[in-house]
Amino acid sequence: MTKDAGSDVRYGGKMAIKEMSQLVNDGLNRAVELMAVAAHNSYRFNDRNTVKIITVEGEDLEQIAEYCFSLGDMAPLAARDGRHLAQLMKEPCSLMIIGDKRKSDFNYNCGACGYRTCAELNKAEEVESLTANGPSCMFKNLNLGIAANTAASMAHRLGLHCRVFSTLAFSAMALKVITDVDIVISISVSVSKKNPYFDRHEFWTKEYWDEIFAKEFPTYNRGFIGAVED
Repeated sequence: MTKDAGSDVRYGGKMAIKEMSQLVNDGLNRAVELMAVAAHNSYRFNDRNTVKIITVEGEDLEQIAEYCFSLGDMAPLAARDGRHLAQLMKEPCSLMIIGDKRKSDFNYNCGACGYRTCAELNKAEEVESLTANGPSCMFKNLNLGIAANTAASMAHRLGLHCRVFSTLAFSAMALKVITDVDIVISISVSVSKKNPYFDRHEFWTKEYWDEIFAKEFPTYNRGFIGAVED
């Protein structure tokens, strides 16, 4: 009786053996698929499911990390997240990016976007920025948030390390990793040996972090994270 590679012979039959590394990678792939299903099925205003979902791995992740890191002068927080992503990729991980178009197809005419009607919003001149293209429908943004939170909730239930990022998402949009969208958000997941999303400050001293936080957050005078250049 011979023993095939990748199998074990017990009780006269064959038992396929999967090593932990294969189990982890296969499990990560299935988990991300379930995240996509959950996001796809999450509640939508007026039953409009226009959200676009992709996942990113490998070389595309490297490009996103490099692009984020290159934004150091404009958006130090993005640079930090790019450096963090480069470290994250040393163990199995994946990035889900969720996006949608900015214009309204709801015809609610709610005025939340700053225009009296959806038609006025849709005719308005598009403004391109680092983080998104606007102006955008509030309900499109709410739908995006619902989908992202649902995906993140599924990741948590499945035992994945998880964090929602805007920086990685808008970098993917800038690089055209995700196309035909105006507003984006991303969910980063990992199966590393420890939760990597609490260690991002290791790239900065406390003094430098305090300096950047004071600059970027309280006054929003740079458009949150350098969204719109002067």
